[in-house]
Amino acid sequence: MVPLTKKEKPKWPLKRLKSMYFAVCCWKCKKFELPREKYKQECEDNIQKIIDNMEIKEMTFKEFNSIIRNSLFCKFEKRDFSNNCPICRKLGVPQNYPQ
Repeated sequence: MVPLTKKEKPKWPLKRLKSMYFAVCCWKCKKFELPREKYKQECEDNIQKIIDNMEIKEMTFKEFNSIIRNSLFCKFEKRDFSNNCPICRKLGVPQNYPQ
C-alpha cells in the first residue's frame, strides 16, 4: 500500500465499506430494531444492490456514506436510547441512567 499524506483518506473495498457503514451508522437507526428479516430486506439488500451496480471496487468511507445516505431507501431515523427503547427495557437499563 502506498503511504498516505496527512490529508488523503484511505480507500477501502466495497465489502469492507458496507461492514463499516453498518458498524458506524445503521445501529443508530430506528430500522435496526425491526425483525431481522424485515431489516435485511429494507436495508442490507438495498445496500448490496447499490454495491453490485457500482463500477469501481473501492472508495473512501465518506464517499460511500454519502451515496448510501442519499439513496431513496435510507431515511435515517434516530433510535430512542432512553428507557422507552424496547432493547433498553429488555436489557434492564435503569430509567435514570445518565445519557
